[in-house]
Amino acid sequence: MNTQQDFELTAEEIAEWKTFLAHYRVGINHDLGINMNRSDFAVLNEPSAIKDYLLQIKKLSIYVKDEDDDYIPKLPNSFRYVSNLEYLSFCNCPFKTLPEQIGQLTKLKELEINACDLISLPESIGQLTQLEKLEIAFCDKLVALPENMGKLTGLKGLAIRGLPIIKLPEIIWQLDNLQELYIGDFEKLSSIPKSIGQLNNLQGLYIGDCEKLSSIPESIGQLNNLQELYIRYCEKLSSIPESIGQLDNLQKLEISYCDKLSSIPESIAHLKNLKSLNILACKSLDLEHIPQSIRALSCFAYEGNIWEEMAKLWEEQEKTKQAKEKITLTPEGKKVKKVLTQLKKDTSIPLIKIKAKKAKNLPLTASKFGGVPYWLPETPYPVDENGDKLVLLAQINCSELPPLPDFPTTGLLQFFISTSGEVDYDNLISQKWHCVVYHEKIDDNISQEQVLALNIPLTTQDAEDFDYCVPVEGEYALSFTAGKSGIGLHNHDFGELLKQTAQALKITLDEEYDEAINLYDVIGKDAYNKLEESIYGHHIGGYPHFCQEDPRYDDLPEYKILLLQIDSKNGIMWGDAGVGNFFITADDLKKRNFSRVLYNWDCA
Repeated sequence: MNTQQDFELTAEEIAEWKTFLAHYRVGINHDLGINMNRSDFAVLNEPSAIKDYLLQIKKLSIYVKDEDDDYIPKLPNSFRYVSNLEYLSFCNCPFKTLPEQIGQLTKLKELEINACDLISLPESIGQLTQLEKLEIAFCDKLVALPENMGKLTGLKGLAIRGLPIIKLPEIIWQLDNLQELYIGDFEKLSSIPKSIGQLNNLQGLYIGDCEKLSSIPESIGQLNNLQELYIRYCEKLSSIPESIGQLDNLQKLEISYCDKLSSIPESIAHLKNLKSLNILACKSLDLEHIPQSIRALSCFAYEGNIWEEMAKLWEEQEKTKQAKEKITLTPEGKKVKKVLTQLKKDTSIPLIKIKAKKAKNLPLTASKFGGVPYWLPETPYPVDENGDKLVLLAQINCSELPPLPDFPTTGLLQFFISTSGEVDYDNLISQKWHCVVYHEKIDDNISQEQVLALNIPLTTQDAEDFDYCVPVEGEYALSFTAGKSGIGLHNHDFGELLKQTAQALKITLDEEYDEAINLYDVIGKDAYNKLEESIYGHHIGGYPHFCQEDPRYDDLPEYKILLLQIDSKNGIMWGDAGVGNFFITADDLKKRNFSRVLYNWDCA
């Protein structure tokens, strides 16, 4: 039998490779931008040349070329001859299993299996003693992991995501050298076993998008070497164990988007090495539920209701000024409220409300925030001022939209921004850091793999890759409903329109109400919020809202059409809870000219 270093491929094996390469896109040593294909392989006629070709491969990424391909061959048995392989990635491959020979790739250090049709993994995976990183993600038919995984004693990083399992396998807790563990995107997982405390060398733990996870075991406090802990999007998680205060080496702790969480253990205040504590968007967790000892930590950051402190201040002011608005509203306040009610009616225009919901693996042409964009591979991909590729912020399939005057009814409208978070505030229409693209026609033959091969940034990457400058993390499915909106109080036309409406009603206002805060003082919180509610949230058309001032005021008043607004909600976050807007002129929209779109985002 041929060894891994001393072999010659048979004619049958060569034919098997050619068949395989005809149906798969294979990236070889992809950091060098080299691709393996059938023609490359065909020119290697000498056995020695074929041997050298296979032995030089150290990095390999395999994608299926066409999801609708009627014949998808299995991985060649002679795959074991790629014996110097150090990195191997399978993405969207229809394999039901991998050959047992994969265990002979003894130099393999990283293995990624993503969105494949696997129903099992070979026991031989336990022979990969040099393996340091393993990711198994979104294989929705893989219900169990092989017991031999427990033999991967060299494994330092493990990510298990999106598998249809109810219980985490015990083999995980046998991996003594594990330093990084990612557990996420589970619909059925309801608990984490207490044996997690056996991972003595664990330094980083990420628990996220576990819809049914209701608790975390007290044994987490046994992870003496843990330095970073992230708990995100666990909607039913109701408590954090007190033992978390035993993690003496913990430096970073984030607890975010856990809607049922109503308390935080005071033991967190005892974490002497903690440098970053971020508690973000946990709906049931008010600031007063967090112990004072934790709030006193210099590293503590809290973002619940983003207007919480201001709202409390206003509430206290109102308590001293009025018990109820209907009793204490002054004559001046009644006049102002009447003018504002009429102004809202007079300025009402249609909009499309957008509902965003966390999703995974959305179709290439779907409406989405984040994710993989539809793109023609032969078309140059948009870049920013520095030449870095832009990331997809939003994609709108216009055929899904309710009618809106002059807006496209077919095709795809895409919004790209720089991963740096930059905006050219001196020239908001310069397109240096953003780009809006309209695809009038859609080519259904374009596959996700062709787009991924462009090596573009994605919101599904770790948010830290973008230094938190991209507001969307992951991807969101979108749905649309028709609605209406009156003008916002911070719109640059508001002051003038308010005066015109007052004159039409023959009402003389005693003060200038260009400043929104003055209106708040006069008409009260409830009336003020009701006037503003239609401009908040994600929507197309209607009126925008801003955290600071209307950027169109001085030089760009013709940009009246709100092409898209994405707000800080549903887990989307612009800086410190800001908002992003895209504007276009009426003429450019009619002409489908999206080359001069105005882009702005700001935060409080």
